[in-house]
Amino acid sequence: MGLFEDFDKVSHQDWMDKITLDLKGKDFQETLVWNSNEGVDVQPFYNGSSTASTPLKKSNDWKIRETITIQSIKEANKKALLALKGGANSILFIGEVKDQSEMNGLLEDIQTNIIDINFYTPNFNKTLSLSSLTDGSISYDFLGEYFISGNWNNSKENDIEELAKITSSANNVKTITVKNSSNSTIVQELAISLSQAVEYFNLLTDKGIEANRIASKIQFEFSIGTNYFFEIAKIRAARNLWQSILKGYEVKDTPMIIHSETSVEQNSKEDKNYDLLRNTTKAMSAVIGGCDSLTVNAHDTTEKNIDFSNRIARNIHHILKEEAFFDKVNNPADGSYYIEELTDEVAKKSWKLFQEMEKQGGFLKCVENGFIKR
Repeated sequence: MGLFEDFDKVSHQDWMDKITLDLKGKDFQETLVWNSNEGVDVQPFYNGSSTASTPLKKSNDWKIRETITIQSIKEANKKALLALKGGANSILFIGEVKDQSEMNGLLEDIQTNIIDINFYTPNFNKTLSLSSLTDGSISYDFLGEYFISGNWNNSKENDIEELAKITSSANNVKTITVKNSSNSTIVQELAISLSQAVEYFNLLTDKGIEANRIASKIQFEFSIGTNYFFEIAKIRAARNLWQSILKGYEVKDTPMIIHSETSVEQNSKEDKNYDLLRNTTKAMSAVIGGCDSLTVNAHDTTEKNIDFSNRIARNIHHILKEEAFFDKVNNPADGSYYIEELTDEVAKKSWKLFQEMEKQGGFLKCVENGFIKR
């Protein structure tokens, strides 16, 4: 007989009866329930009666990514090598590479057969060789950038045509990035990202590309803020909802690839160390939620401190891996009734908003009619 079999189980109603008694006439809803910006009523307690299993990725390991903006090829290569020496195993280059000579210089001394290399660029030179890349991406979020600026990089037709060509031809890398940059709640962020991804599916299937290939070429990027438990729930909910969408396209056994990046706030001019602590809790949210890769942004971006701050950012990963062992546990949030319930609530509300956007014609229609901005 197990130890806990000696004790009676405590039901949800048992808890409610005890709390009601202790409140001595005070209203339960007004006194103890927190109403979040996402429209979720956060309860003071959760138990096993309110939980549902959440499928996650098979391993909780993640890639340590550092972002480098290309201002000069030599300097970008130098920064990448410094990041790799400090423990990064994924690099994101932002900017254009004009020719193969520049590409060779950018990747000099980088072991591309084991390092995850990513490019975010609107004008990829098709003459550049991707054969040396075994993992990573070469992408640009045309739809997301159109939402921000109101302009296509070239034109809608040309941009989609170029995306279709590289998606059809590139074998080793991701080619589609969904990068929601709207100033939104967590529920809105999920709904908009999913609608954006479905828009890519529709545009590319119209170009004759099979849904299975599109699903294998797409990745998502989510910013991670300070709302600790909600950010964990966001990533978990995203995986559930994306599987529902893929099922509609009859796509099976294709995992959702999620990159997370800590949000950048300027809240602590008096003490940058506060932002360092915020970065740690943001990183924990992303990792517990189950991201595939993570960028921890530097807590102090002043020129004299940037190298040190990048080092500290990388070390946050190392602490979570080598001291907290978050990469060794398949599901760090397993057994948390609160996170499971929160995941379910966020998923339901996001799905409802996503369906509303689809009824209006999808992502582009909602950009053009102003629905998303409203």
